[in-house]
Amino acid sequence: VVVSGVGPGLGRQTALAAAAAGASVVLGGRSEEALGKVAAEVRATGARVAEAICDVTSDADCAALVETARREFGGVDCVVNNAFASAPHGTTLENSGLEPWLETMDVTLFGSLRMTKAALPELRRSKGAVVFVGSQSMRRIKAGRGPYATAKAALVTAAQVLAREVGPYGVRVNTIVPGRMWGPTLRGYIDGLAAERGTSAEAETRSMVADNALPRLTSDEECARVVVFLASDLSSGMTGQTVDVNAGETFH
Repeated sequence: VVVSGVGPGLGRQTALAAAAAGASVVLGGRSEEALGKVAAEVRATGARVAEAICDVTSDADCAALVETARREFGGVDCVVNNAFASAPHGTTLENSGLEPWLETMDVTLFGSLRMTKAALPELRRSKGAVVFVGSQSMRRIKAGRGPYATAKAALVTAAQVLAREVGPYGVRVNTIVPGRMWGPTLRGYIDGLAAERGTSAEAETRSMVADNALPRLTSDEECARVVVFLASDLSSGMTGQTVDVNAGETFH
């Protein structure tokens, strides 16, 4: 399993969940320090792991990550496209140039396509799977989040197009759409809201989940388990599908 965009959140949890399911894991990301920490955690479980610096805006880096998987473990069975970029909150078409939109799309959408394209020869051989990572931001549209929401929504259509294109080779392509996902990023956001509003993190969290069918947040660990499901033969009859994991925040 090749995982791009590995950091302290969903990428880390996906690597650990894949390792727990018996996979060899290849980690890609821009931070050598983050890659080293996650690789050490995976290695401590007894699983096989390799890592390589990978900026998904680089064709060469994507090819090198796939080559690492081929050299170390004989090929690729799944690619999890977790790398993303996000423009600052409050970015609108009116108050910004197109640069934030282009940068976000280049990493989030085109980076996922670059990574997938680099792995396709190996995926065809293994009749493997591709998992894209969407976002609840495309379900609940808010002003100031346009670049990120647009890029994540485009991923869903790209996944469906690819599912048609590569289905004849036995390759599956699906998308997970996490909701508000408890992990380091959301924890920092909630702490910031509480400080700004003079409330507590607990109060902000209760308000955030009040309308959820399950009145709680999902965790990055829970979302990672769904990624592994989509990567595995347990979902062998699924392709072109979008799976929301959001504690019932929205239904689709």
